[in-house]
Amino acid sequence: MNLNKILRWVALGGIFLVPFVPLVVANNLFFPFITGKAFVFRILVIIAAGAWLILALRDPDYRPKNSWILKALIVFVAVIGLADIFSVNSFKSFWSNFERMEGWVGIFHLFLYFLTASAMLNDWKHWKRFFQTSIVVSVIMAGYGIFQLAGVLVINQGGTRLDGTFGNATYLAVYMLFHIFLTFFLLLRERFSKTLQWTYGVIIALQLFILYHTATRGAVLGLVGGILIAAILIALFDKERLFLKKSARFTLVAILILIVGFIAIRNVAFIQKSAALSRLASISLNEATPRFMVWQMGWQGFKERPILGWGQESFNFVFNKYYNPKMFTQEQWFDRAHDIIFDWLIAGGLLGLLSYFSIFAALLFYIWRGKNGQLSFSEKAVFTGLLAGYFFQNIFVFDNIGSYLMFFSVLAFFHHSFGKPFPDKWDKKLVFDKTVANRIVAPLIVIVAVFGLYFFNAKPYLTSRELINALREKTIDQKFTLFEKALAYNSLGSAEIREQLSQMTLSVGASQAPVEWKQKYFDLSRSEFLKQIEVPKIGDARYELFLGSFLTRFQRYDEALAHLNKALELSPKKQIILFEIGLVYINSGKYNQALEVFRQAHELEKNYPDARDYYAVAAIYAGKNDLVKSLLEPIYGTTLVDGDNFIKAYADTNQYQKVLAIWQTRVEKNPNVIKNYIGLGASYLLVGQRTKAIEAIEKAVTLDSSFKEQGEYYIREIRAGRNP
Repeated sequence: MNLNKILRWVALGGIFLVPFVPLVVANNLFFPFITGKAFVFRILVIIAAGAWLILALRDPDYRPKNSWILKALIVFVAVIGLADIFSVNSFKSFWSNFERMEGWVGIFHLFLYFLTASAMLNDWKHWKRFFQTSIVVSVIMAGYGIFQLAGVLVINQGGTRLDGTFGNATYLAVYMLFHIFLTFFLLLRERFSKTLQWTYGVIIALQLFILYHTATRGAVLGLVGGILIAAILIALFDKERLFLKKSARFTLVAILILIVGFIAIRNVAFIQKSAALSRLASISLNEATPRFMVWQMGWQGFKERPILGWGQESFNFVFNKYYNPKMFTQEQWFDRAHDIIFDWLIAGGLLGLLSYFSIFAALLFYIWRGKNGQLSFSEKAVFTGLLAGYFFQNIFVFDNIGSYLMFFSVLAFFHHSFGKPFPDKWDKKLVFDKTVANRIVAPLIVIVAVFGLYFFNAKPYLTSRELINALREKTIDQKFTLFEKALAYNSLGSAEIREQLSQMTLSVGASQAPVEWKQKYFDLSRSEFLKQIEVPKIGDARYELFLGSFLTRFQRYDEALAHLNKALELSPKKQIILFEIGLVYINSGKYNQALEVFRQAHELEKNYPDARDYYAVAAIYAGKNDLVKSLLEPIYGTTLVDGDNFIKAYADTNQYQKVLAIWQTRVEKNPNVIKNYIGLGASYLLVGQRTKAIEAIEKAVTLDSSFKEQGEYYIREIRAGRNP
């Protein structure tokens, strides 16, 4: 076998393994449903691209073609790269993190995949086999989903929404959305084999079944919208296949009847009891209110940096700066706008969004105006419906490795189908002397590929592996060493390592570990957090808050306040930052300052229960009894609110009768909970009722025999006149 054949098989092998990437779950890595897929994809792409580039030097048949899709992608990758250079956090914009695995590195690998696939799959036979391979994988994924539905396999995100090997129902839904249209495309092309036609039909039914059970509203609506668009086009304009024209009209009528019928009966019992149907029935503008608020923040961020945006992976800075305090019931650290338009406006500004739209424009141009592509009208309609459905669902979510793979595969297919050879003057520039090609260029490609495998994959992979090993390790000394090893790679995921290290430090600090190890963990966590807050150019409220909160737990109040105030400066309307500052003031005995801080949090959004309760707690410490009444009585009907913060506040201010009253209420509400009687007994001790304290402890012992030894010790101490 000569070298060209070897290179060809290596490149084709890598491309044909890509459809299997969605099945990868790497349990030995942090974020196993994301990182494993991304690393495998990148490794396959680098190997396949390296083999293709060397083959292209040796064989003109495998050289890239020219098309508007290629030009649009080049512009898009370049613009986003430029935006990332000027990003507020260039490191993260380039690398991303373990949770997302995107960044410019991800975009560039997708572009390499596009180039390699479009060049190596150079005839319809290869593309048909590639699409069939992907469809087979979708069937395997569907089978996995059925086992989840049957309870044989675990639904990874919990609940009843199928998530397959993606670990996320939304990701599985868009994956099935693509495959429904691609399978129908192959069904349309299969005009001779009835067996294959029926097979494709059954597969589509299976894919629809799985998509339905993901209960993903955006993808379901995108599918319906895409089918409607395809059906309208075929029903009105297709003159090639009359049977399809009639079928499209029937489909239109059927879908419209289903939509109207569903709206009419959306509140009936069987729909409300169905996890999937009830989610569809709950669609309303009120449901979308949090999305609208996030989009408003995105608009404010775009106006601040309109040309090149903030860089990839930088929406969190916009979210923090323009945070809407009405979002107190939502996730507090959005890193995406959950809308493809605002996501690219923030990542790349107006230039980034326009370059992204240009990809769709080029693709639609070739679907409808391309020559020599041999697409029938119905096939054009199907791909148009696919693009419409994909784009619509992305209005409410964001892309992931599964949707990116499918979209770039479609782009590569159309680039192959409609691309033309470069002009001779450009082609000649790609031709090297055989000696130069074999002895200089080819070895250089191998060196770059090896560098890419190590720099973009091996280092991040080892980082993720060491992090998960550190989290699983039981001994604190080995755990510490593994954290140090993970940090030493100084690669993708450093921020996530620091977060996990801080959580582990708090756990070690609360344990019976030797003091020297507690100090070592504290020193490492603090120093790493200080490094992290220096990474962004403008400061990161998230890590300033995390560091301030971390220092508070170790009673480093003055240092904590410096970072918490910086967090507040970066995100002035986020209540959880004010909460942390207020608690520092309470712990420091500065009750009037705490009262003012909690007042600010309450005034930001008066419907936020936690903000009101914290304000009332601060009023208790400050001795503002009238304020406590005005805050609590209209809501609870009393100032004796059942809450740990209230118990502590009343106890710290020597209002022991109120502490006792709250514990008595707890016992009345939950008479079989042992800790309620322990708390009640402690309260009786505070007010000097030692006999009743003993009775409460005895009741706790009768509820839980494992508490007997400790309970009897408490009783002996109380009878001896001591407070245990």
